[in-house]
Amino acid sequence: MSVVVKQPIPDPPYSLHDAHILSLELEGDALRLVTQYGYVCTTEPYGQVDGDVELTGVDADSSYVYVLEYTDVLCGNCGRFTGQKMTLETFVREYGKASLDIMDETYGFRQMKLEGFLNLPGRCLEFFLEVYYTGEIRYLLKD
Repeated sequence: MSVVVKQPIPDPPYSLHDAHILSLELEGDALRLVTQYGYVCTTEPYGQVDGDVELTGVDADSSYVYVLEYTDVLCGNCGRFTGQKMTLETFVREYGKASLDIMDETYGFRQMKLEGFLNLPGRCLEFFLEVYYTGEIRYLLKD
């Protein structure tokens, strides 16, 4: 019997954990995450760097966002919620200028998943963003 071991995906050079996203911009097949203060370098000295993130080759028809609104507990806790699954295009059109607080990020084969909180006036919702892409993840560092 042959055994094939899947190698772990290497750690990204930067982490979006705790990043504050000011807006999402979808232009053609590129998705840009505009950050307020950048993200953290995952190698020593682990400092904060200023910049945005861009994904290329995004397939908007195969990328989805789940938005949850809690009904009887604070956002993010266990409890009842209502929600909606929408395409990335619909999400950017409806919520693209709202800010996002990233709590976790996951990378797989041609997929990036972000989850966290969607901040709206007077409301905090939870979101799960699944982006399918065939291009690159580009960290656009500001000098």
